[in-house]
Amino acid sequence: MTKDKEKNTAFEDIATINSGKRPENMQEGSFPLVGAGSVMGYISSYNYDDKTLVIGRVGTHGKVQRFNCKCWCSDNTLTIKSNFYEYSYFILKNIDYGLLNRGSTQPLITQTDIKNIPIFFEETEVKNFEKSASKLMNVYDLNRKELEKLAQLKQLIVSQIARQRKDNF
Repeated sequence: MTKDKEKNTAFEDIATINSGKRPENMQEGSFPLVGAGSVMGYISSYNYDDKTLVIGRVGTHGKVQRFNCKCWCSDNTLTIKSNFYEYSYFILKNIDYGLLNRGSTQPLITQTDIKNIPIFFEETEVKNFEKSASKLMNVYDLNRKELEKLAQLKQLIVSQIARQRKDNF
């Protein structure tokens, strides 16, 4: 793309879209096993190791997951890698996935559906957006991780209280 030129283009011009893979080994581990809508568990291997956006390919559509860690993206997902991570994230958040659905009984979208999404791209504006959005999204990600830890702590405390009450009866 020519620098500082406004351009209507396709999403594939700023991102690489691939399908996730079925894990070969389901041995329990520390790497998130990413499904179409959430983390399904933790396994001992990974197929991505840096900033990756993940959306559902089969089943759940419309949930955009963000990962900046080693993880395994399953075969029910599409993975998106881009030098314009935040811009790509917000593009994916604003897609009407219902219009892309090819499945009748089970919702289905393809790599080509995502690759062909029309976008507007002006490099200088997008780079400025990336700088601002990445600062905000880093805070968001830290807060989300903190909430996850607090939810785990809450669950632990509630289970300990329940156990103590049971022991007292």
